[in-house]
Amino acid sequence: MFSRGRFLSAPMVLGAVLIGVVSGKAIFGPPLEEYWTKKLQEQAATKETDTGSS
Repeated sequence: MFSRGRFLSAPMVLGAVLIGVVSGKAIFGPPLEEYWTKKLQEQAATKETDTGSS
C-alpha cells in the first residue's frame, strides 16, 4: 500500500520525537505533578505517624 524507497530520515524522526515529548508533557504534565505532590505528602504523613508512634 505505502512503499518507501528509503528509511525514515533522522531529522524527521527527531522532529516527531520532539513533538511527542512536548505534547505529552503538555497533556500529562499537570495531572502527574498533582499526583506526585499528593503521593509525597501521603508518604511524609505516614513517616511522621510511624516516627511519632515509636
